[in-house]
Amino acid sequence: MIVAFDLDDTLYRELDYVESGFWAVAEFVAANFSITSARAYEILEESMKRNGRGRQFDDLLRTIGAFSVKQRSALVQVYRKHTPEIQLSAETSSTLRAVASAGHRLFLVSDGNHHVQNRKVEALGIRSFVEHAYLTERYGHKAAKPSTKVFELMLARTRAAAADLVYIGDNPRKDFIGVRSLGGSTIRVLTGEFAHEVAAPGYEPDLTVASISEVPSALESLGR
Repeated sequence: MIVAFDLDDTLYRELDYVESGFWAVAEFVAANFSITSARAYEILEESMKRNGRGRQFDDLLRTIGAFSVKQRSALVQVYRKHTPEIQLSAETSSTLRAVASAGHRLFLVSDGNHHVQNRKVEALGIRSFVEHAYLTERYGHKAAKPSTKVFELMLARTRAAAADLVYIGDNPRKDFIGVRSLGGSTIRVLTGEFAHEVAAPGYEPDLTVASISEVPSALESLGR
């Protein structure tokens, strides 16, 4: 089989990246304003708990009386360009090794800013497990899931039939419908912010598992 994995909240906890970025921002702010990095981080965390993701940098800058569009942009760049302190869990590493040992060919497919995603891939050591990491933005914004573009490239690369393709992800809004339209199979891992979301009609995966460690047995089931 050709087995492709999503990245964020499938192979690692995306909030780990967010927290890593918050620390980078907090340290930058502490170096430039009268606030400790610990307090700056606390403000960012409090903002996320209170408001959800999206306005943390505004809230931090307003709290210290330093808000401007320019300062916000500076924090966004610090966040995006920082070297993330993230790692694969032992469970995920073991799962990837088990899938590879079963004779499957492994790939990665991930949306988002390709520079940011590449830094995540490097920090996690993903390339030691997969043949290629398809960061969809490198192929244009229209290549993002649910587009089938990179999956078609993957099938051409491997000379495999769509029926031999399995994609594993967490987001029912975009991870499964494209691959299934090609004739491939999909597995949903119930992790991350979408863990409790009910897939809309037509967007369901073929199989659902509670954790990444259940993927090898799910692949065996699809193989049969």
